[in-house]
Amino acid sequence: MKPPWIRPRIVPVVYLALLPTVSLSCAQAGDKGPTEFETFYEQVSQAEAELFRGHPEPLKKLWTRASDVTLFGVSGGRGEHGWDQVRPRLDWTNTQYSEGSLTTERLASYVNGDLGYVVQRENVRFKVPGNAQDSLLQIRATWIFRRERDGWRIMHRHADSQIERQGPAEKMKPPPSNN
Repeated sequence: MKPPWIRPRIVPVVYLALLPTVSLSCAQAGDKGPTEFETFYEQVSQAEAELFRGHPEPLKKLWTRASDVTLFGVSGGRGEHGWDQVRPRLDWTNTQYSEGSLTTERLASYVNGDLGYVVQRENVRFKVPGNAQDSLLQIRATWIFRRERDGWRIMHRHADSQIERQGPAEKMKPPPSNN
């Protein structure tokens, strides 16, 4: 039997605002409700959904302001380090996404003391601002969280596009023959 924090879940985050008591993973045996960490992560999920609607402010409020904060966003780049770099990157997203919806599948999560993480797949359906066509983005994401004096905060996110594996040897293979 898998521990309860590793079971995959598919959660339509768009509807979480309507179901505030639903936890994204099972509580430990004997718990009477969602843990402090799970309650915080529900806020992160709701705020991330807002980000893909073009509203970065709810998610920005959940990040640490500490100098060791890092973000490797799905759109690439070298990565941001420190709040002075992370904040503008989050602001930039409102020029990239609008009218988005987000669903997640949690693959693993763990919390111990003041540190926790979540690994998940994310599917985002959105429009580029000014464009009527829907776009789909499939993301692999790792979030790392830390409890600070004022509660849980995001300290790192690494996200990349979920594309088919493309190692160097696979690129060198000749195309299949049509015999």
